[in-house]
Amino acid sequence: MTSYRVAVGYSLLALARNRLAIVLLVWLIPLAITLVNLVVTREEVPFAFRGTGEVLLVGGEKMTMISGSLNAAALLVGFMMFSAAHRSGVFDRRLIAAGYSRIALLLAKATTLVVAAGMVAAYATLCIRFYWSPLQPVVLGVGIFVSGVVYGAMGLFLALFLPGELEGMVAIIMVSVIELGLQNPIASPNAAASLVRFLPSYGAMQTCVGAAFTDVLPARQLALSCGWLVGFGLVVLAAFLAHTRVHLSGTQQRRRPESSVRRVLSP
Repeated sequence: MTSYRVAVGYSLLALARNRLAIVLLVWLIPLAITLVNLVVTREEVPFAFRGTGEVLLVGGEKMTMISGSLNAAALLVGFMMFSAAHRSGVFDRRLIAAGYSRIALLLAKATTLVVAAGMVAAYATLCIRFYWSPLQPVVLGVGIFVSGVVYGAMGLFLALFLPGELEGMVAIIMVSVIELGLQNPIASPNAAASLVRFLPSYGAMQTCVGAAFTDVLPARQLALSCGWLVGFGLVVLAAFLAHTRVHLSGTQQRRRPESSVRRVLSP
């Protein structure tokens, strides 16, 4: 438990030091939602809500606020987790080689992902409620949270293959903008096409729209986004275990992890 608390503390501290992500969180979400409220048309657009099979008529500005909040959560959490994983990879391997618990590090990364996504989701939901009142604000927050968690896991996944933070940021931006644009009926006339259900944020989008305009929770659609989370998570788990595998002698295995970790952390 002590190893877990220490790992969580260092992970959250590293997250807090990402000044660009913090600035974007504080200013990007309210600025984007305010601009949408001022600029985007209020004309109603049809949205195919799979939770009930209905076609909902929703205000264009509200639809874009939801889409923009999902996009912001995807970008912020995805980039934060990519950056954290990219910077800590070598250090994680040194800790494991010194005897630190791999389970503690894994749980710390999962906790950091949940905390980051939760903060972004809560903040985005509050910003939306400043302009209008969704029917299910808590469920709306859950949908934004799921989008953040999925893209956070994607950020960890991309950190396995991309060489730098610029490449990771560009990849996350392109994927999120394209897939959420395809689901927004204002941007895409074919937003109701059956293929969109295979996109990472499909369940999150359906959940948010359902929360905003109905009293239904589209559990089946939400499970599809959770499937992406599980897929990314399994690949990241397998890669982490493979990259941090160490072959220790019997004497090394009996060595106290705490003293070894202190030697790794000492200057």
